[in-house]
Amino acid sequence: MLRTSLNTSVRNKKRIKTNVGRDRISDLPCDVLVRILTHLSTKESVGTSYFNRRWENLWSEVPVLDLHFSDFIDTNFELLDFIDYFLDSKPPSLKLDTFKLVYDVVNGHSHEPFVSTLDEVVRRGVSHLTLINMVSNDAALVRMPLSLYSSSTLVDLNLYTVVFDDPGAESVSLPRVKIMQLEGVKFDGGDVFKNLISSCPVLEELTVVTHYQDDLELVCVQSQSLKTFTLMSERPKEEERDPDVVIDAPRLEYMSISDFQPEGFIISNIGLSAEADVDIVFEDVDLYEYLDVMKICNFLIGISKFQELTISARTLHVIHEYSEVTTLPKFHNLSRLEVLLIESSWEYLAAFLGCCTNLNSLILELDHIPEIEEIELSPVPQCVLSSLHSLHLKTPQTPSKKVLVSYFRENCTALRKILVTGRE
Repeated sequence: MLRTSLNTSVRNKKRIKTNVGRDRISDLPCDVLVRILTHLSTKESVGTSYFNRRWENLWSEVPVLDLHFSDFIDTNFELLDFIDYFLDSKPPSLKLDTFKLVYDVVNGHSHEPFVSTLDEVVRRGVSHLTLINMVSNDAALVRMPLSLYSSSTLVDLNLYTVVFDDPGAESVSLPRVKIMQLEGVKFDGGDVFKNLISSCPVLEELTVVTHYQDDLELVCVQSQSLKTFTLMSERPKEEERDPDVVIDAPRLEYMSISDFQPEGFIISNIGLSAEADVDIVFEDVDLYEYLDVMKICNFLIGISKFQELTISARTLHVIHEYSEVTTLPKFHNLSRLEVLLIESSWEYLAAFLGCCTNLNSLILELDHIPEIEEIELSPVPQCVLSSLHSLHLKTPQTPSKKVLVSYFRENCTALRKILVTGRE
């Protein structure tokens, strides 16, 4: 009943005959066959029970649950009932390695049974947990069981549009989590996110995607182990700003910030050879107001710590506006820079390059070739004169690009390599 209810697509299939040739796969040891099934979804795994008697119950030995709510449409089983059946059929000592659930909260959701089932999943020692709630409505977010906050086995945590309550900092401990992805997660308390990250002593990869009404006001990342940090925003910019950001991660190797509009952005510690891809703007900033000037200053001091930097055209515009009011900080550590000069003037780039005293490699993407007068009238940055070794120009395929190439050849005394390609 279970197999036919879950996998309606194979309801009437006959058992596969092996009259022609020999079924060598079925002769493999059970542990090998189970390992093969771990690479399939649970629906596909159940479907293999029709191969022959050897496969009939193998699916139930797989330490993986990979389920989609659509698997249970037009079946006799409810999704949560199937999960409970699967767990109850195994001895408590048998660990569940991976749990992935794509869930539709609107389709018959009941809070207490859902939390109870998820609690049992966590207590079964799950290592890799993914929960994707297909509904982004704030009223339809699902809450996490308290056991999730103190799991001693979780290694990989991926959550989409769920709620994190505030159990108190002393109740949060995730000693083995290395990878965490949080998208549209609502944090029910001002310090929940900070406590969550601080409770992961071996966290190496963190991805945060902010959504509308997620109540996240501050992305505070304090981690002694973090190596990769990705921050993106899907908030409608006309309705609310993005949360402020504070980063203290002395082992950070790579940071990516996309489409972000915070009021404040502070980086206190990163790795010595860190790389960043930055697309940040500051809206409604008055650069004649001291506090607004300090916001931009703190941001620039923070990104000046990186050794390799990619900045968007919008961020370059922020840097230029700041340079019109006061002196830019020096980017002494920066050795490689990639800039998108889109709908921007050459003057924007020249002002920024003047701060990059030790720049060795420049990748420049342009949507148009600057006028000769614009290039010739701008001051030649010191890095162009003395330290630039490698230049990659991504330009429109027009004859006027030779003007730009000539500018760098004539002024770059240390230049060893020039590569000119079209824009991707």
